[in-house]
Amino acid sequence: MLSSTDAMDLDEADQFLSPETDVSDTYHNDDLLSLTKWWINERFAPELLPYQGDLVSGLMEMVEHQIGNIETSNPNTPDGAFMVVLYQQEMERIKFVIRSYLRTRLLKKYTPHLLQSEEYRSRMSPEELAFAEQNQHPKHLPTRFNDLIEKHYFKSILDNLPQWLHRLDDNVNGIDMVRRPDLEDAVMCRVKEDIGEFQLDDGYDFVPMPCFDLLLLPFV
Repeated sequence: MLSSTDAMDLDEADQFLSPETDVSDTYHNDDLLSLTKWWINERFAPELLPYQGDLVSGLMEMVEHQIGNIETSNPNTPDGAFMVVLYQQEMERIKFVIRSYLRTRLLKKYTPHLLQSEEYRSRMSPEELAFAEQNQHPKHLPTRFNDLIEKHYFKSILDNLPQWLHRLDDNVNGIDMVRRPDLEDAVMCRVKEDIGEFQLDDGYDFVPMPCFDLLLLPFV
C-alpha cells in the first residue's frame, strides 16, 4: 500500500514522464531528461544510487551559459525582454531538477551505514562524502550528520542514562543500532517497452509487463 508521500512522488513522476507527454516538447536536451529520470529513481530507491556527476556538471555549465545569455541580452527592447524571460525560465527549470536530485540524495537517512560500505562511499560525490566525514568523534562514526543526531539524542535522552548506554553504533544480541535501507522494500516501476511475461525471481509467478504499465515490485 502506497503512503501519501509515495502517492505524491508518483504524481510528480507522472507529470515529468507520463507516456502521453511528448518528451521533445518538454526537454530541449538529453541531460535534463536523464537527470530527471535519475531523480525519480533516487526518490523511489531505498538505497543510495550512483552519483551522476557528468549530468550535474553538464547542466551546471548550461546554467552558467544561460546566465551569460541574460547578461548579454538587451531587456530594453521587446524581443530582448522576451528572450530574457525565456532564458530565466529555462535556467530555473534546470536548477529545480538539480536541487531536487541533490536534496533527494541528502535526505537518505542511512549516513552511518553508507560510510561503512566502500561501495556506497564510491557512489557519493566528493562533496557528499566530505559532508558526511567532516567531523571525527573518538567513539562514534565520523560524520557531521551523525554528530547532529548525537547532539539531539544526548540532549533528549542519553544524558540521563549510564555512559555505557551512550553508544549509537552498537550491535548487541544481533540487534544493530545502525539504520540500514530495506532492500526488499516495494517500489513503483513503469515498463518502458513491451517485454511480455517475465519471472522476477525463482518462486514468483510470471508477470505480464506491457509497455507503460505501472507495477509495485520488490526493489531487489
